[in-house]
Amino acid sequence: MLNQRFCQYFQEKFFENDDENFQKFLNTIEKPILRTIRIKPGKEKVVRERLEQDGWILNPTEIPRMYQMNRRADFNPLERRLGMTMDHLVGNFYIQELAAAHPVNLLADGRIHHEEFLILDMASSPGGKTTQLAEYFPNSFIVANEPSRERIPQLLQNLERMHTPNVAITLYPGQQWRYFHEIFDRILLDAPCSGEGTLYKGTDAVKNWHIKSIRQIANLQKKLIVSALTALKVGGEMVYSTCALNDLENEGILAYISEKYGEKIEIIFQKKFWPHIDQTGGFFMAKIVKKASIIDDIASEKLKNFNAEIKKFSKKFGNFSLRDGITNFSHRDKILAVKNAHIVAPFLEKMYFMRLGETIGFWENNQFFPNARAYRDLQIENFSKISLQNEKELDFYLRGGMLECDEDWYFLIQYSNETLSLENAKNGIIENTFPKDWLRR
Repeated sequence: MLNQRFCQYFQEKFFENDDENFQKFLNTIEKPILRTIRIKPGKEKVVRERLEQDGWILNPTEIPRMYQMNRRADFNPLERRLGMTMDHLVGNFYIQELAAAHPVNLLADGRIHHEEFLILDMASSPGGKTTQLAEYFPNSFIVANEPSRERIPQLLQNLERMHTPNVAITLYPGQQWRYFHEIFDRILLDAPCSGEGTLYKGTDAVKNWHIKSIRQIANLQKKLIVSALTALKVGGEMVYSTCALNDLENEGILAYISEKYGEKIEIIFQKKFWPHIDQTGGFFMAKIVKKASIIDDIASEKLKNFNAEIKKFSKKFGNFSLRDGITNFSHRDKILAVKNAHIVAPFLEKMYFMRLGETIGFWENNQFFPNARAYRDLQIENFSKISLQNEKELDFYLRGGMLECDEDWYFLIQYSNETLSLENAKNGIIENTFPKDWLRR
C-alpha cells in the first residue's frame, strides 16, 4: 500500500481536480515494466538474429539499438535466461531499463560522436549508463565515479563484460569534483534520489515517504550539481537526471542553479516522464549548457592527499601488437590496455584510479597468462582457434567445461563467428578462465 503522504503530495501538486488521471498514475506506477536490452553498435543484426532464433521477440524503441523483449513459447531451453545467452556473456548487449537509457541518449543527442572528449559519469554503478557512454563516445575517455566502495565490484564486472578500455573508475564523493575546475567536456549526473519512479520494483522507496527527507535529498542534489557545473568546461554540456517525480528533486534543482548562475548556464531541455503517460518507469532529465566560467568559492581550495600512483606506469608490453587507439602499460605484474589514454594523461597525477582501462593479463615465472577478454585489445589473428560446433558444446564451455587440444599454446575459443575468450593450454588441456561470475549454472 502506498504511503498516504506520498499520495496526498502528488494529488495536490500534479493532479488537482483530475481524479481520473491521478488514479491512472497510481494504477500504473507499481506495474512491472517491459524488459529492454541495448545492443552494442555493429552487433545489432547478428544479435537480433540469434535472439530471435532462440525464441525472443524484439520490438524497437525510440532509443537507437534499444529493444523491448518478449519470448515465444518455444524458446530454446539452453537460453532460458536472457542473462545467460552467449551474446550477453560476451558483452554484445546490456539488459537496461528504457528509462535508464534516456539520459545518456540525451547527452549524446541520440548519435555516436567521434570527437575526443573527457567525460565524467558522477554516479556510475552498476554501469549501464557508463557502458552506454562508451558506446556513444568511442573516441573519448570516460571517468566512471562511484562514491560507494560497496558498489564498485558490480560496476567493474559490467565494465569488463562490455569491453570498455576507455573507462577508468574513481571513488570520490560527488561534491569533490568541484576541485577539478573546468576539465570535463561532458558530464552525466544521475543523482541519488528518492526513487519514486521505480515503485514497480517494490514500494520500499516510498514506504516512509516524507517531505522532510525529500528536502534533505534535494540539498545533497544541489551540492552535486554545483560540483558538476564547476568541473564542466565552458561550452560543455551536462545532463542531470533522477528517478524521482516530485518537484523538489527536479524542477526545484533547475530553479536553484538558474537563480545561482543566471546567464552563465542555459537549460536547453527538460522533461518529466510519467508511468501512465510514457509507458516507462518514472524519471526526470534535463540538459544544461555552460555558457561562462563559474568560480565557486569552495573550488579555489586545494584538495589534499591526491594519490599519484598511476603516473608510475612506464614499461611497454611489446610481445603482441595492440589495436588502434590502445596503449599498454605494466603495473607490477599486470599488463593494462588503455584506450584514448592521451585524453586523460594531463590529469593522471591529480586523480586516483581504482581501475584504469582493462587488464590484458599478467606475467608469472616469465610466462604470460592472458585475461580471457584480452583478445579484444590485442591483434592476435595468428593464434590457434577452437570452434565450438553446436549449442551443446557451447553450453558445456559456458558451464566451466575444460577443452582438449593438440598443443600447448594460446587458443581463441569461438562460436558462431563470435570469439568468447583467449585461453592458455597446458598438457593438452585448455583451462577454462571464462569469468566465473558469468558462467551458466
